[in-house]
Amino acid sequence: MTSAQKNPASECAKLTSHPMVRDLLKATIPLITNETRAKPLTDADSCNLEVFDAISSLNQSFELLERSQSFATLIPSAKYLNGLNINRHDWLEYQVSTFLITFVTVSDQAVLLVNDVFCLGIAPKDCKATVVKNNKWVKDTSIPKQLDAIKKVIERHCKARHLLVHEGKTPSLDTLFKSKNFDQLKAISFAVQHAPEKFSGEFKAKLDESYVKVVIKINKTLDSEICQLRAAVWQLLTDLHKFYSQRLSILSGSVASESSTS
Repeated sequence: MTSAQKNPASECAKLTSHPMVRDLLKATIPLITNETRAKPLTDADSCNLEVFDAISSLNQSFELLERSQSFATLIPSAKYLNGLNINRHDWLEYQVSTFLITFVTVSDQAVLLVNDVFCLGIAPKDCKATVVKNNKWVKDTSIPKQLDAIKKVIERHCKARHLLVHEGKTPSLDTLFKSKNFDQLKAISFAVQHAPEKFSGEFKAKLDESYVKVVIKINKTLDSEICQLRAAVWQLLTDLHKFYSQRLSILSGSVASESSTS
């Protein structure tokens, strides 16, 4: 067995390859695809479907993160962007903004997943990390540590996300990607977009070269961010798998007991 097989998260593996997610898919696919269900859902079925919804949201977020990374890397042609009345920098800022919002949201989704796996019954609007971590069924497990690990990964982007969502301030690419000239390109791109005749072909060629370097750095950084976050979520799923299996066993045993006595 290779090291990658031992720890798929080290290779930035898809969440759908995690053992817990595979078990969940195996249990829920028959429930989802059965349009002529003759019997009501058991408690185990309901638990599986709730956890499935929570994990689906997490997985969709990672898909959106990867999509934002791809869009930021594959900038459309100038002709296409002109048709949208935007320039390359506008395009990059939009994709990075989407990335930031989704990235920080993963922490909240992880808390909601813990709520469902442990069947805590906390309403989503009240399902805060502190409340869940201090719950009597959770606090003495390894789960608070894993939630903190996810929070540590996303916290460096919390301020930028807050300013974007609550104050409408576009994130600084210089700050996010530790550069000194990304933001300067914003003004240049705006000028070239609205007065292209004022700039020589040589100048535009140099601008193109600058954006190639920008895209390479952004792609490398976003890829690293996604892998770090996925590794933290992967470990949470690994620790949750035990509790999920235990609860499922209890619920399934209860159903079997009721069936034998009826």
